[in-house]
Amino acid sequence: MSDNERAETRIAALRSPNEVIDLFTARSNRTHWLKVALLLAPFICGTPPRADTSDAFAYPADLEPDVRFWIRVYTEVTTDQGLLHDDWYLGLVYEVLRFDPSDSPRQREHIVEEAKARYAALLRRFAAGDTDNLTPHERRILDAFGDKTTPTQYREAIERIRFQLGQADRFHEGLIRAQEYEKSISRVLADRGVPPEIGALPHVESSFNPAAYSRVGAAGLWQFMPGTARRYMRVDGIVDQRLDPYSATEAAANLMLYNYRLLGSWPLAVTAYNHGPGGLKRAQDELGTSDIAVIVKRYQGATFGFASRNFYVAFLAALEVDRNAEKYFGPLTHLPETQSTVVPLPDYVAVDALARAFKADLGALRVLNPALRPPVWNKTRLVPRGYELRIPGSPPPADIAAAWARLAPAERFVAQRNDGAHRARRGETLAGIAAASGVTLNHLLAANGLSSARDLARGEVVRIPMPASRADSAAAGVAAAAAATAAIAPPPPEPLPAAETQSASAQAASAQSASAPTAPAAAPALARLPPPPREPVSERQAESTALLPAAAPSGNGDNTDYSVGADNTVVVQAAETLGHFADWSKVSSGSLRALNKLHKNAMVTLGHKVKLDLSQVSAAQFEAARRDYHRQLQESFFATHRISGTENYVVKKGESLWIIAQQHADLPVWLVAEYNPDVDFGEVRPGATIALPRVEAINRQ
Repeated sequence: MSDNERAETRIAALRSPNEVIDLFTARSNRTHWLKVALLLAPFICGTPPRADTSDAFAYPADLEPDVRFWIRVYTEVTTDQGLLHDDWYLGLVYEVLRFDPSDSPRQREHIVEEAKARYAALLRRFAAGDTDNLTPHERRILDAFGDKTTPTQYREAIERIRFQLGQADRFHEGLIRAQEYEKSISRVLADRGVPPEIGALPHVESSFNPAAYSRVGAAGLWQFMPGTARRYMRVDGIVDQRLDPYSATEAAANLMLYNYRLLGSWPLAVTAYNHGPGGLKRAQDELGTSDIAVIVKRYQGATFGFASRNFYVAFLAALEVDRNAEKYFGPLTHLPETQSTVVPLPDYVAVDALARAFKADLGALRVLNPALRPPVWNKTRLVPRGYELRIPGSPPPADIAAAWARLAPAERFVAQRNDGAHRARRGETLAGIAAASGVTLNHLLAANGLSSARDLARGEVVRIPMPASRADSAAAGVAAAAAATAAIAPPPPEPLPAAETQSASAQAASAQSASAPTAPAAAPALARLPPPPREPVSERQAESTALLPAAAPSGNGDNTDYSVGADNTVVVQAAETLGHFADWSKVSSGSLRALNKLHKNAMVTLGHKVKLDLSQVSAAQFEAARRDYHRQLQESFFATHRISGTENYVVKKGESLWIIAQQHADLPVWLVAEYNPDVDFGEVRPGATIALPRVEAINRQ
């Protein structure tokens, strides 16, 4: 072996940059130096090994050390270990902490705090210039800072000492679980034009655990917050589609498309999945760039913290490990593919009756239908009409038809089972209670002696009427005819009237409450629908959630800027009038017209600025009232509708935003505006292309 070959062999085994520097100083041949430099590139540039990626997800050079850090977290360090590191310069790892598996969370926390204090004391020594008598380990840390570090910089580094729990064992488990969903996820992403790389995102969000709950209220494979989820799927006390990996994947694809349309960059769209697209849009505008590396390193948004800053690099690391799983973990255990068939329900049916009809084990049905909540399994509620039930195996159509025939008319209901009363919580509405209880708003008003909807006081008791069942309300002949017409492919659920809405007042910020109580086997006289679980039911379940801490929750998913400008002006948003501004300011419309020099018949238009009179309320009070108005508007809409996708629309001559919305059933003006934040609809020209969300009416009962 030649000297050069021996040197190259040694380079391949190097573990520290210092060893490389020693080798450089020992050589003088320029050709050899070039060969060594090429081999050394991964050490100097921090380039992690990876498969080829599309240009959309290229590794920015400035972020490569951060990607390498997360690859290490995902592949080398288990949940019985962790890295004590600098939270800004991730390449600076102070120590690998190791825990005894029997250590309690409090004991682990104590070990971490002791280690932080130890390194804080060391950094204070460096700041004071005390660098004598250092151990080899302490010397390596000093060298990592470099010889130009100031005392102030050492003291600032103390505040950046952070602990990251390892994830290697959890990631390995996620790789095995992912096999069950990979084909379905790939198909959904391809159908919607979303890059296939996005399919690796559940590794970061949930380790591919469809039952995962986070401490801030996110749930499922894709970790949707309740407010955002209600835009794309059903989330209530009877059905929570966040827990159904197939429905949640469709919702994630639609959300990711929205992020991309708003931001024009897939790296930013991925980051927005954690931080919210509104925040990333502000970062774009503030820094004048869509470069993810610039935004990650320079954006100083109030809520753009460690999780948001690292979400994209963690995703890139997960993508690298997912693509090269056997390289990092060796051969994987391959799970048998689960066979199931989707059967939409034409009526409300008890889950045990469905199990009998389809000759399915109740436990198997529960595994295949995680979106059904405890009241369904406790038989206090029925599986709702229109629900797409998954049954085991792949039965032929004749067997499915025979199963429907086995259901007696008395087992098929025209409405949800519900009775009793409900004590109103803060922020709830009559419309929301009606939708969540499976009755129409008019029936609820009549049962409570009301002629119209009104605000509810906290603690006020609302009587919930009992919906009529098919067996109770129809003659035997009508019931038999309905049973005879049940088809293999039953009709879609009937849409509820627009007035039937559901409250989404439980915001993510209130996710400090305990898990929802289990519904009793038999409903008492004053039974009420229990809320969906908001937190993990056990410490172990809590540990199986997102690999990164969640950013500030975005509430109902609305990313519009409702703030008041420094000059007491606001930009008019869809569904706002001068009367709204007057109400929220507690002044007259006339005074606002005079302040803005508007004619008595003039209307404020979308995108224009309006000067406010804030003599009666503060800017914060105005903003709170404005946000609450839009929250209620959107909650009412998404209680009975969901976004199923997007399409491009070419504006025709003479069309305005209002006309376009009216031409598309169930499409409100504010939602069109939300999908096109950079379009001036007062100046939109024929031939311009805008994005339109596809909206479907759904049955929430």
